[in-house]
Amino acid sequence: MDWVLMVLPNIKFTSGIRQIHLTIAAEGICSVQIEYDRNGQFIWSAKHGGNGGTAPHRIKLEYPHEVLTCISGYYGCISKNERPQIIKSLTFYTSRGKYGPFGEEVGTFFTSTTTEGKVVGLHGRSSLYLDAIGVHMQHWLGSGQKTSKISLFKKF
Repeated sequence: MDWVLMVLPNIKFTSGIRQIHLTIAAEGICSVQIEYDRNGQFIWSAKHGGNGGTAPHRIKLEYPHEVLTCISGYYGCISKNERPQIIKSLTFYTSRGKYGPFGEEVGTFFTSTTTEGKVVGLHGRSSLYLDAIGVHMQHWLGSGQKTSKISLFKKF
């Protein structure tokens, strides 16, 4: 199932991501859920992915002083030579540092763009696991001004 953890027409009203909640199993990332700020209201997205996983992780940013700037990770087969491919590991980079890796760093490496800006939303595909993930970036102009230009990244 494809999903967006922030409605695109409302990007201009989304200030930023406050928290990320992940569940992880031995095979890979099971689910993701984010809390974001929309005009001063803190809203949790729906959880995307399966109900498995025994290792919950909560990444709480020092919002509004810390913003998500990039994600990276690994994807690969659930088990040796078995399809489908899933997200095996995620690492989150912020304006203040790094969180993760969450999950096992095996398979093929991927990373989102590293241009100046902040992540204002996530999108992807999921089933019992997180199958794909991407970011919605709000780019910054010189001297920290934000622009309405949004770019997308998705890793299958």
